[in-house]
Amino acid sequence: MDNNTENKVITESTETPAPKKKKKGKLILLIILITIFALLLGAVAYAVYTVKFHTPDTGINEPPPFATDGLKETEDTTAPSEPEETDEPEETQPTDPSQLPKSQQKIYNFLVVGQDRVALNTDVIMIVNFNTTTHKINIMQIPRDTYIELSTYRGKINGLFGHYFMKNGRDKRVALRMFAETLEQNLCIKIHNFVHINLDGVREIVDTIGGVDVNVSAPFTIYGTEGKIIYLSVGLHHLDGYLAERFIRHRATYLQADIARMDAQKIFMSALLKKVKNSFNINTIPKLAEVVYDNTITDVSFTDGVYFAKELLNVNLEEINFMSMLGKSTMTTFDGNGSSVYVMIRKNMVEMIDKYFNIYDFSITDSIFDTNRVFTSTKIYPHINKIYINENTETDDPYSADEIIDNSIDIPHK
Repeated sequence: MDNNTENKVITESTETPAPKKKKKGKLILLIILITIFALLLGAVAYAVYTVKFHTPDTGINEPPPFATDGLKETEDTTAPSEPEETDEPEETQPTDPSQLPKSQQKIYNFLVVGQDRVALNTDVIMIVNFNTTTHKINIMQIPRDTYIELSTYRGKINGLFGHYFMKNGRDKRVALRMFAETLEQNLCIKIHNFVHINLDGVREIVDTIGGVDVNVSAPFTIYGTEGKIIYLSVGLHHLDGYLAERFIRHRATYLQADIARMDAQKIFMSALLKKVKNSFNINTIPKLAEVVYDNTITDVSFTDGVYFAKELLNVNLEEINFMSMLGKSTMTTFDGNGSSVYVMIRKNMVEMIDKYFNIYDFSITDSIFDTNRVFTSTKIYPHINKIYINENTETDDPYSADEIIDNSIDIPHK
């Protein structure tokens, strides 16, 4: 009897607490799961809140990244000060946001370069101005043969990135930032971010959105790979990734070679922007984002990128303007044995930069523009300097994207 009683007590003492431990374990697990869920929910809420109310800094309150010593004393280059408090009624803000001082608008400039996977030359160079207050975009293409002369580099601008790349441990981000700073200091513009695009990736991007439709105003002959010749008649053509890549690279049959190729790229980019806007939905965003991520290098942050993407959806095609750097083609030598280069026309470029790419309330004037004369050659090639200083060209209105889509651009062929 005593043994049975003892055994009964022992059995009860070893088996009874087990359910309590199980309940306690479940409770701890539940608390952990709730805590993790709360943290994740908080992180998501914070990210959504940040993206919704986040606006990238325009840098308007910082000193310009270029020298302004040459400006007249009447031109104020300092950061805008806070308005003084007075009893007088406040002036009514303009209903048209474009009438606001530039310092009160959200204006951003981007350096966009396109490069092959193998070669170091950047054969696509653009400055993109995005005003998220007025929802207008200005895009200036810089010809790849544009002449530039620095203390450590002299030649075509499409080799400048490669020069910085090799001099800085083959670091693309450092090279891109130095490229941007060179343009900032001499074109007198603030460049907020850079975007490096792998041109081979254009094919993937176009195929991801289902191709683009380009409007051709004159018959095109495009040389494809392996000796393939592609003929495009006048009218609308649907280009898949392969054809789009050949379209933007081609220049062999153009009368004006690289200048004409930039016009062909205007046609392509207009069609691409239209297609992206029309196909931008919940199904295409993940795949498009993946392709773009795999083929670009940029210093645009995630939150800034979401902001710009959101604002881009509010831009109409008629508010996207394309223009090319104004200049003139020549040879580096008079005997025709030198290299073909494109020389900026100073007077016209000062006007273009101030009108379309200036984020400041003061004007970009001849007194501060390219003070180092990097876009000319004062000693080695005097004839280049004559073009740079003395030439003057008629400035045409920029092409709008919707105009290009409707009427195309007439590109003379050989």
